[in-house]
Order: sequence, then C-alpha cells, then structure tokens
Amino acid sequence: MHQFYNCYQLANDRDIFFGVRMKAIFLGSIGVIAETSELQRKAYNAAFAEFGLDWYWSIANYCDMLKNPGGFSRIQHFSKGLLSEDEIASIHQKKEAFFSQYLSDGIAPRPGICECLAHCKEKDIRVGLITTTTKNNISTLAHALKDNLDLSDFDLITTKDDVSKEKPNSEVYSYALANFGLAAKDVIAVEDTEVNQAAALKEDIFCYLYAGEYASTNYNLNLIRNIETLLR
Repeated sequence: MHQFYNCYQLANDRDIFFGVRMKAIFLGSIGVIAETSELQRKAYNAAFAEFGLDWYWSIANYCDMLKNPGGFSRIQHFSKGLLSEDEIASIHQKKEAFFSQYLSDGIAPRPGICECLAHCKEKDIRVGLITTTTKNNISTLAHALKDNLDLSDFDLITTKDDVSKEKPNSEVYSYALANFGLAAKDVIAVEDTEVNQAAALKEDIFCYLYAGEYASTNYNLNLIRNIETLLR
C-alpha cells in the first residue's frame, strides 16, 4: 500500500528520514509550487495563433505532452520538423510572454506549500526549487506568488542556464546536491510528473510525486494525493 503525505506532513513527519536527519527538500518544478498547467496550455495556443499556425493543444493533448518536459522540446516534437529552431524559439518566447500576462493577477500556491516552507525555515532545513525552466518563468512566478510566498526564501533556485541538459536528464539534481554539499541520502525531493520524478530517482534521491492537475500517472510511486482537507 502506498503511503500518502501532503507537502507539510512530508516535512513535519520526515525530519528523521530512514534514520538520517533530513537536511534539504528539493521542490522539483514550478508545477509543485503552483498549478499553472491550464494557463500554460492557453499561452501555447495564443502563441500558435499569433504566428498563424493552425495548431490547437486540447487538454488531452497537453496532458500527454507533459510526459516530456521542456516547452521548446514539446513544440519541436509537435512540429515534426516543419519549423526551424529559430522559429520554435520565437514561438516559445511568445508563449512565455502570454504566460506572464495570464499570471499578472497572481496565483495561489498549491495546498501545503506555504506550511512546508515555514516548517523548513523553523527547523533549518534547506529548500531548493530544482527546475530547468527559464529565468523568465521564475521571475513571472515570483511576481504572481508575491502575496502568498517569497521565492527569496528558497536557498537555491535553478534554471535551464545552470545545466547543459534539461529534465528529464538528472543533471540538475546532481548540480543541486553539489551546490548544497549534500549526499542524496540527506535530501528528499517532490516532483509533479513521473518523468521529472525519475530524474531525481536517477540521482538516488527519494522523491515524492505531487502530481499536477494535468499530469497523468501510471506508477503512483510515493504519491502525494490532494490533501488540502488534512491541513484544516
């Protein structure tokens, strides 16, 4: 039987983790922090229309595409070689502009995130946002969340600029461990898709799956279900 924890319980109950005091939590993507999938899907479709492309990503399309991380690579795969890398980059840049616009009114963190960060701060547990998204997306998210949490509370925030290979490659987790000077056994991670969870597991980091609304799951390994009611 799977064990289920929310992000707050994860920190609270697992300060002692497999007999070792936990020293850091790696939150593995912006989707762990906030539910942005629908806004991102709409931003892609708006960018496609802006460039005169007769493309439309339905919710079903997008759920399937989330199995492959990285906006550029999703567009590249979907184009099936019909677009140049420069064209794909321009579309992706426009998508990020629309995404920023859609987030201008703010967004709430996912359940348990604020409590998790507060607990980690109290217990001197370091926290990393270990993502391979762009710096622009991090800035957009920081602004959208500012009424609820401050991303400067994170001890480390990574972006695609920190690595040569984006997720699902595990390089960013290796980079984060080295930056913190910690062994994998001293850390737990939380990811929002199974493919990103696999990246953490490749570095021998115990990783929970806090699946987003559009993330399909097959294995449900270390699954964290929606536990908002347990925080009341």
